[in-house]
Amino acid sequence: MLQLCTFVIMRYLLFILYLFTMSLYAQMPGAKDMSKIMKDIRGRAYGKIRDAQTRKPVPFATISVLWFNKDSIIGGALSGENGEFSVEDLPAMGGFRYRISQIGYKTLEGRFFVQMPNKIEVDLGDFMFEIDSKLLQEVEVVAQKGSMGLSIDKRDYYVDKDISVRGGTAVDVMKNVPGVSVDADGNAQLRNQSPIIFVDGRPSNLTLQQIPADQIERVEIITNPSVKYDAAATGGILNIILKKNLKPGYNGMLMANTGTNDRYGSMLNLNIKEGRWNLSLMHNYMQAFNDTRGSTNRTQLSNNDTLGYYILNTTTRMFNRFQFGKIGLEYMLNNRNSISANVMFMGGTYKTTEWQFYQLQDSAKNDFVNGNRQNLQNAQFGNTNAQLYYRKTFPKAGEEWTADLNYNQTQSQNGFTFASAPVYTLPQTVQNNTGKSAASQMVFQSDYVKPIDDSRKFEAGVKLFLKSSDSQNNASLTIGSNQPITDSSMSNRYLIDERISAAYINYNTKLPFNIGTQMGLRFEESYYAGQIPNSNQSFSYHYPIRMEDLSKSLFPGIYFSKKISGGQEWQLNFSRKIQRPNFFQLMPFVMFADKQNYRIGNPQLKPEFRNISEINYNKVFERSNYLGSLYARYEEQPITEIAYPSPDNPSVLVNTSTNGKDSWRYGSEHTFKTTWFNALDVMLNANVFYIYLKGQVIATDPTTTVEQKGYSFGFKSTLTYRLPGSKIEAFNQWSIQLNAQYDAPRILLLGYSQPIYGFDLSFNKMIGTTWIINATLSDVLNSRIMGFHYETPYYIQDLSRRREARFFRLSISYIFGKMDASIFKKAKQLRSMGEGQGGNQDGLDFSK
Repeated sequence: MLQLCTFVIMRYLLFILYLFTMSLYAQMPGAKDMSKIMKDIRGRAYGKIRDAQTRKPVPFATISVLWFNKDSIIGGALSGENGEFSVEDLPAMGGFRYRISQIGYKTLEGRFFVQMPNKIEVDLGDFMFEIDSKLLQEVEVVAQKGSMGLSIDKRDYYVDKDISVRGGTAVDVMKNVPGVSVDADGNAQLRNQSPIIFVDGRPSNLTLQQIPADQIERVEIITNPSVKYDAAATGGILNIILKKNLKPGYNGMLMANTGTNDRYGSMLNLNIKEGRWNLSLMHNYMQAFNDTRGSTNRTQLSNNDTLGYYILNTTTRMFNRFQFGKIGLEYMLNNRNSISANVMFMGGTYKTTEWQFYQLQDSAKNDFVNGNRQNLQNAQFGNTNAQLYYRKTFPKAGEEWTADLNYNQTQSQNGFTFASAPVYTLPQTVQNNTGKSAASQMVFQSDYVKPIDDSRKFEAGVKLFLKSSDSQNNASLTIGSNQPITDSSMSNRYLIDERISAAYINYNTKLPFNIGTQMGLRFEESYYAGQIPNSNQSFSYHYPIRMEDLSKSLFPGIYFSKKISGGQEWQLNFSRKIQRPNFFQLMPFVMFADKQNYRIGNPQLKPEFRNISEINYNKVFERSNYLGSLYARYEEQPITEIAYPSPDNPSVLVNTSTNGKDSWRYGSEHTFKTTWFNALDVMLNANVFYIYLKGQVIATDPTTTVEQKGYSFGFKSTLTYRLPGSKIEAFNQWSIQLNAQYDAPRILLLGYSQPIYGFDLSFNKMIGTTWIINATLSDVLNSRIMGFHYETPYYIQDLSRRREARFFRLSISYIFGKMDASIFKKAKQLRSMGEGQGGNQDGLDFSK
């Protein structure tokens, strides 16, 4: 009590002294300006936190500053990676208490004083955190976040925990996401279906190959999206969430990587946050060569008799180089209103050289034609994306309104050269294709959420999607030494316009027995039109245009969930989706693959409708988590890929798309993650599914109907082991990660896929709190070869190809930053003080 009385008296005397001093200043020239400056001066307290045993810095500890004799918090901060902290914007005079806490440590408390003018910045010194063994035992299970977050409605894959993808792209990320597979073209599939790729919750023209893995915070996996999302999400949604800055002050990362096959890359990520402003800058550069091989072996049939053979072997070298940049700016208008603007830039080059050797043989396997062909591709692309986002919250918790406008523009140029060497008496032929395309896309979306009470909530939103594209292709053919002639069958211009208008409502409530329910309905008006001006062709579809088409534009969704004791939760959901044909499936133009294959679109293709249902069960254990799902899909007029002999030349296969008969697919997916010995993280994922397909090999010939059905499965696992601490510094902070995958043969309409398997091995070393060294060997066994087997009355064919071969990559990262909430404000204050005193003519020192 005596100390408190002494403090109060001293504080009162200091205050009187302060008023007296100010009255003296008021009699001096310029004192009015000086008083204003002194009023604006704010105090600061700083220090450093270390572990009492290891003496290492303790990051992300919470520092709270309170009034000396009250429990009102007047300031706070988090400690940085180096353990340092700084609490800004404190009153420039007074007594205060500090409280420092961190999970697993004992809380520290103490007192300090700020006194103007010579002690407005107080160094609190170094604090030694002692481990709270009792509390640590209670929170031990959550202290280390794993790579997967499992919940009843979605899964989160945390990319920063996957050390194998550093220096890679989003394709490398998707290879490791449970339930997701990647084909030879770098396209992702979720539960054997094609999902929609979102970037920060919105559609994007970027491909997975164009998104750097080091810019991704996490991937949200939504297998059966609610009516809030696009009805076209028949295969679910993979939402790529890019990294954002949430820390005050400045922070960032520099990274460089190199690897086999001239693989190089660099990355800069810089974030600055002060007050109401938040600025983020990103830039990535990547390049690599990729050497692969492929083959095609076909047996031509007629009435079960062998007519001949076609053999094709290819060697491909691909060079990729691209850059990615992003600028983001966010401003808090006030506590409940914020606005942000983001601009992303992407550009790159793809160069491919493919050498083909082909053989045509008779039924006795004697060559009657063979030769070489070289295919060259040189493509460049550029993509610009701009987003304006507004968010408003309300006094009632959970109520908010958001609106955003997203604009995307893409331009590309392509050049192809197909050169066939002379064959017997046939001269050399060279086919040149040059093309360019431009596309613009605009998306506006607005959502409103209104909680009614603790158990009821209303949601509504609207969306407008507009896209237009212009693609041109000019082809010429040169035979021998003759002049090039225009190839009219391969020269076209395509104009595409697409529009989707949507609105949805969602209502959440509680049913008896505490069953959570979400009921929603989405309406989408869709329009798609294409033109080929030089051949006067056009095609389009529009839903709905008649009342009987209304059912093709309404997409309901209903979700039930029930939490029970023991960390368990059940969910049952139903939804209806639509899959619209894409550009290549619709366009009736010829695209050659090789001398014996070509592809053509089908303008009569209709949208596919899917009715999807899931039963999900989630169980949280002390150190583990299990998520199990049973799912089923009923597909109406499914879009199916087929191939049939050309009417003009039966040895040439025509590849196209058609609407198959209604079909069923169902399966079961299981994900389990656990932590053993506080050092080994294990994630296991298995997906078992059944497929039934029915369709016609030739769309106009009902006698070519084919049925296929069967089971298949896929398995993935990720093991991450953190080496225990050692007295030898070189052995500390090491991590080893193993990613393994196996996909069993899968049923196709005309055959099946071959099994594919492989694993990646990665090592990661953290040096202090600022340096990271990472090494990854991808596809250790060099076994990820994708193969397909087809059988029809006309041919038997085996294909094999791969997306990339085995490679090694080494990356080094440097983390920097300072958690300072007023790095610019302090500089401004110091400048103002100097100006206010006329260059500090009075000789007073306020810099301390």
